Amino acid sequence: MRDETPQAQRQCRECRHFRNDAKYLETAFMGLTSLSSGYGSVRSDDGICVRHDRYLSARSSCPDFSLPAAHVDAGEI
Repeated sequence: MRDETPQAQRQCRECRHFRNDAKYLETAFMGLTSLSSGYGSVRSDDGICVRHDRYLSARSSCPDFSLPAAHVDAGEI
């Protein structure tokens, strides 16, 4: 089976393993609020890959990309 997902859609921002919600980041990085906030513009849309346990850019990608369940259920694979 060939992967038909365009590369732009395979970015971390579209992956089920990527978390970049400010509240999630503040929980994951205890003490972040003492320095600033997970809502800070400096982090842009960066987040955490829960599969690889890494903080990275939403524009990153990797071979373990997986669409969120809502996309799979809608037949977008």
